[in-house]
Amino acid sequence: MDMKLYMKQKVWSIKQDFDIFDVEESPVYHVSEKMFTFGRQMTIIDAITRDTLCEVKQKLLSFTPTLEVFCQGKKICTIRKKITFFKPSYEVSGLNWSIKGDFWGHDYTINESDGTMIADIRKKFLSWSDTFEFNIVYDDIDPVQVVAVILAIDMAMDMDDSK
Repeated sequence: MDMKLYMKQKVWSIKQDFDIFDVEESPVYHVSEKMFTFGRQMTIIDAITRDTLCEVKQKLLSFTPTLEVFCQGKKICTIRKKITFFKPSYEVSGLNWSIKGDFWGHDYTINESDGTMIADIRKKFLSWSDTFEFNIVYDDIDPVQVVAVILAIDMAMDMDDSK
């Protein structure tokens, strides 16, 4: 069964703080950026229970944008921007996933190592804020891990843009 989620980021804000919604526009997760830390850090919180589910943290002193994902205090993966000349490319180590597509256009997929699609990500145009649609199609995957990887890729792209 597919799980469709939507993320709307605020265009102009110092601190990233937003919700991730389901198709009924009910909040499923809340994302909050920690301020006054060395490196960027975002926390994914269950919108109902308010429990912390995952954290995405920038790894300092790395040559390319690198982020680590922690769930329940345990590191589950590292997302690193690969050095390429034309199109951005990202590597996920720790989950046996691959990411392919047009990152500048925010149109990409997350796949298992055997090629099975886990999720597809699309940017919705003609909206005031940056709005992304995630369609998680693989039932055996924890959706918060998918959200954390998508968030890490978005953070890496922001880090690259701010250079």
